Amino acid sequence: MIRITLIEIASFLLPFLLFFVWRWQTQSDVKLTATPALKLGLAGALLALLVMILLVALESVRGGHAGDQYVPPRLENGRVVPGHFVSEPEAADETGDDDPDADPQ
Repeated sequence: MIRITLIEIASFLLPFLLFFVWRWQTQSDVKLTATPALKLGLAGALLALLVMILLVALESVRGGHAGDQYVPPRLENGRVVPGHFVSEPEAADETGDDDPDADPQ
């Protein structure tokens, strides 16, 4: 979660950084107080929104298909088996359920 937050903050600050690098490279005589803060802020907010949409789109591609069942991470022989998606017939074998229609008590 912290990685996503850092990516969003970096994508917001990137237009400001690029603008100040451009100003430094051009050695403009215009004062830095005349920076278009509103335009830079809007550009940073739009870039952050674009990154959020991209992250959601990429995460949705990694999900399972319709009808798949998620098997959560578990410990097997002292090793962590990561969570994954399986099709319905394999789901009972993966989770260890013999009767998927049985009532949990």
